[in-house]
Amino acid sequence: MDSEFNSAYYLAIKHIGIATYSSGKIFVYLVNKGFSEAVSRDVVSELVQNGFIDDRKASKKVLLSRTGKKQESKNYIYNRLIQYGIDPYIADDIISDLPDDLSTCVSLFQSSDLYDNNDLLKLAQRRGYDISIARKALHILNN
Repeated sequence: MDSEFNSAYYLAIKHIGIATYSSGKIFVYLVNKGFSEAVSRDVVSELVQNGFIDDRKASKKVLLSRTGKKQESKNYIYNRLIQYGIDPYIADDIISDLPDDLSTCVSLFQSSDLYDNNDLLKLAQRRGYDISIARKALHILNN
């Protein structure tokens, strides 16, 4: 291993500490610190292999923050995972394990303080749900 790789590796470990970071966040951190993309990519790969970075664990942070009143559609959650730096393959896998949008839209409505159907539909659209899914969820909720 060369000294640039070692410097980047130990800087990343120091930055991670006991926190949970995604592979993408550490990659960006290293590039912003002046390391090349190639070295940053290699370091992130090594950190993943050695268990210092776990995108599945990092994604749990995102998923936990998007439940109840903050529930979002699968598409919105996927985009949020990508923005958080989760590897796209892992994000795909995580999204495939989530409940369907109809179920989560019903949950969103149940946890909401809103009672007017139009307000609920607007809420669902702001959270990335297709209007047809939101209408089905309303139908389920009202029956």
